[in-house]
Amino acid sequence: MRTSALLVAAIAAAAAFAGMCHSAQALTLIPPPKITVGGTCQAAHEADSRVNATFCTTRLRKEPRAIDADTAGLAEAATAVGFRNAEGARSECDMLYGIICKKYAAVREAIAEQRYGEVERELSSVPLLGHICDSGIARARSASASPFLHYSEDNTQITLLTLAITSLIK
Repeated sequence: MRTSALLVAAIAAAAAFAGMCHSAQALTLIPPPKITVGGTCQAAHEADSRVNATFCTTRLRKEPRAIDADTAGLAEAATAVGFRNAEGARSECDMLYGIICKKYAAVREAIAEQRYGEVERELSSVPLLGHICDSGIARARSASASPFLHYSEDNTQITLLTLAITSLIK
Protein backbone atom coordinates (compact mmCIF):
# COMPACT_ATOMS: atom_id res chain seq x y z
CA MET A 1 0.00 0.00 0.00
CA ARG A 2 2.82 2.33 0.90
CA THR A 3 4.50 1.63 -2.46
CA SER A 4 1.26 2.43 -4.26
CA ALA A 5 0.96 5.75 -2.44
CA LEU A 6 4.53 6.65 -3.37
CA LEU A 7 3.90 5.63 -6.97
CA VAL A 8 0.75 7.81 -7.12
CA ALA A 9 2.65 10.74 -5.58
CA ALA A 10 5.52 10.30 -8.06
CA ILE A 11 3.11 10.19 -11.01
CA ALA A 12 1.28 13.29 -9.74
CA ALA A 13 4.59 15.16 -9.31
CA ALA A 14 5.74 14.12 -12.78
CA ALA A 15 2.45 15.27 -14.29
CA ALA A 16 2.67 18.61 -12.51
CA PHE A 17 6.27 19.05 -13.62
CA ALA A 18 5.36 18.13 -17.20
CA GLY A 19 2.59 20.73 -17.09
CA MET A 20 5.05 23.38 -15.91
CA CYS A 21 7.51 22.48 -18.63
CA HIS A 22 4.78 22.59 -21.23
CA SER A 23 3.81 26.12 -20.12
CA ALA A 24 7.42 27.26 -20.15
CA GLN A 25 7.93 25.81 -23.60
CA ALA A 26 4.83 27.59 -24.85
CA LEU A 27 6.23 30.91 -23.62
CA THR A 28 9.46 30.46 -25.53
CA LEU A 29 7.54 29.97 -28.76
CA ILE A 30 6.10 33.50 -28.61
CA PRO A 31 8.28 35.63 -30.90
CA PRO A 32 9.73 38.84 -29.48
CA PRO A 33 7.99 42.03 -30.56
CA LYS A 34 9.21 43.36 -33.91
CA ILE A 35 11.40 46.41 -33.70
CA THR A 36 10.07 49.18 -35.92
CA VAL A 37 11.51 52.50 -36.96
CA GLY A 38 8.44 54.37 -35.67
CA GLY A 39 8.42 52.52 -32.35
CA THR A 40 12.13 53.06 -31.83
CA CYS A 41 11.86 56.75 -32.73
CA GLN A 42 9.04 57.17 -30.23
CA ALA A 43 11.07 55.32 -27.57
CA ALA A 44 14.07 57.55 -28.37
CA HIS A 45 11.85 60.63 -27.91
CA GLU A 46 10.61 59.25 -24.60
CA ALA A 47 14.21 58.61 -23.52
CA ASP A 48 15.23 62.16 -24.50
CA SER A 49 12.48 64.69 -25.19
CA ARG A 50 14.87 66.72 -27.37
CA VAL A 51 14.71 63.95 -30.01
CA ASN A 52 12.22 64.86 -32.70
CA ALA A 53 10.34 61.59 -33.37
CA THR A 54 9.05 62.83 -36.74
CA PHE A 55 12.58 63.77 -37.87
CA CYS A 56 13.80 60.36 -36.69
CA THR A 57 11.08 58.43 -38.49
CA THR A 58 11.44 60.41 -41.70
CA ARG A 59 15.22 60.02 -41.84
CA LEU A 60 15.49 56.39 -40.77
CA ARG A 61 12.73 55.15 -43.08
CA LYS A 62 14.84 56.40 -46.01
CA GLU A 63 17.84 54.43 -44.77
CA PRO A 64 18.07 50.97 -46.41
CA ARG A 65 19.98 49.48 -43.49
CA ALA A 66 17.10 50.39 -41.15
CA ILE A 67 14.74 47.90 -42.80
CA ASP A 68 14.41 44.87 -40.50
CA ALA A 69 17.17 46.24 -38.23
CA ASP A 70 17.33 45.63 -34.51
CA THR A 71 17.89 48.53 -32.13
CA ALA A 72 21.67 48.48 -32.60
CA GLY A 73 21.11 48.40 -36.37
CA LEU A 74 18.90 51.49 -36.12
CA ALA A 75 21.60 53.26 -34.09
CA GLU A 76 24.08 52.38 -36.84
CA ALA A 77 21.62 53.64 -39.46
CA ALA A 78 21.34 56.94 -37.59
CA THR A 79 25.12 57.30 -37.64
CA ALA A 80 25.12 56.61 -41.39
CA VAL A 81 22.60 59.44 -41.85
CA GLY A 82 24.79 61.69 -39.71
CA PHE A 83 27.89 60.77 -41.66
CA ARG A 84 26.26 61.60 -45.00
CA ASN A 85 24.93 64.86 -43.58
CA ALA A 86 28.42 65.82 -42.43
CA GLU A 87 29.90 64.80 -45.79
CA GLY A 88 27.39 67.09 -47.52
CA ALA A 89 28.54 70.07 -45.46
CA ARG A 90 32.21 69.17 -45.56
CA SER A 91 32.95 70.95 -48.82
CA GLU A 92 31.92 74.28 -47.27
CA CYS A 93 33.52 73.85 -43.86
CA ASP A 94 36.04 71.09 -44.41
CA MET A 95 37.95 71.06 -41.14
CA LEU A 96 35.01 70.94 -38.71
CA TYR A 97 32.77 68.68 -40.76
CA GLY A 98 35.76 66.43 -41.44
CA ILE A 99 36.04 65.97 -37.68
CA ILE A 100 32.30 65.29 -37.48
CA CYS A 101 32.63 62.63 -40.21
CA LYS A 102 35.42 60.94 -38.24
CA LYS A 103 33.29 61.00 -35.09
CA TYR A 104 30.33 59.35 -36.83
CA ALA A 105 32.65 56.71 -38.30
CA ALA A 106 34.08 56.01 -34.83
CA VAL A 107 30.56 55.78 -33.37
CA ARG A 108 29.45 53.37 -36.09
CA GLU A 109 32.43 51.14 -35.25
CA ALA A 110 31.76 51.40 -31.50
CA ILE A 111 28.13 50.36 -31.97
CA ALA A 112 29.11 47.46 -34.21
CA GLU A 113 31.56 46.30 -31.53
CA GLN A 114 29.02 46.91 -28.72
CA ARG A 115 31.20 49.58 -27.05
CA TYR A 116 28.17 51.73 -26.26
CA GLY A 117 29.96 53.75 -23.60
CA GLU A 118 32.07 55.41 -26.29
CA VAL A 119 29.08 56.69 -28.25
CA GLU A 120 28.30 59.65 -26.00
CA ARG A 121 31.96 60.62 -25.67
CA GLU A 122 32.41 60.68 -29.45
CA LEU A 123 29.17 62.52 -30.23
CA SER A 124 29.21 65.06 -27.40
CA SER A 125 30.95 67.76 -29.47
CA VAL A 126 29.16 67.18 -32.80
CA PRO A 127 26.39 69.80 -32.33
CA LEU A 128 28.89 72.41 -31.15
CA LEU A 129 31.21 71.81 -34.11
CA GLY A 130 28.33 72.29 -36.54
CA HIS A 131 27.26 75.52 -34.84
CA ILE A 132 30.84 76.83 -34.83
CA CYS A 133 31.03 76.21 -38.56
CA ASP A 134 27.71 77.99 -39.15
CA SER A 135 28.82 80.96 -37.04
CA GLY A 136 32.07 81.24 -38.98
CA ILE A 137 30.26 81.18 -42.31
CA ALA A 138 27.71 83.75 -41.08
CA ARG A 139 30.52 86.09 -39.94
CA ALA A 140 32.25 85.72 -43.30
CA ARG A 141 28.96 86.67 -45.01
CA SER A 142 28.50 89.83 -42.91
CA ALA A 143 26.02 88.34 -40.45
CA SER A 144 23.69 86.77 -43.00
CA ALA A 145 22.50 83.31 -42.07
CA SER A 146 24.71 80.41 -43.01
CA PRO A 147 23.40 78.43 -45.97
CA PHE A 148 24.47 75.34 -44.05
CA LEU A 149 22.42 75.96 -40.94
CA HIS A 150 20.28 72.91 -41.77
CA TYR A 151 23.39 70.70 -41.58
CA SER A 152 24.11 71.71 -38.00
CA GLU A 153 20.43 71.46 -37.04
CA ASP A 154 20.30 67.99 -38.58
CA ASN A 155 23.57 67.02 -36.86
CA THR A 156 22.14 68.07 -33.52
CA GLN A 157 19.01 65.98 -34.08
CA ILE A 158 21.00 62.98 -35.38
CA THR A 159 23.35 63.18 -32.41
CA LEU A 160 20.45 63.24 -29.95
CA LEU A 161 18.75 60.44 -31.86
CA THR A 162 21.83 58.20 -31.90
CA LEU A 163 22.44 58.76 -28.20
CA ALA A 164 18.80 58.03 -27.32
CA ILE A 165 18.66 54.86 -29.43
CA THR A 166 21.96 53.67 -27.98
CA SER A 167 20.59 54.24 -24.46
CA LEU A 168 17.77 51.84 -25.37
CA ILE A 169 20.38 49.13 -26.03
CA LYS A 170 22.16 49.48 -22.69
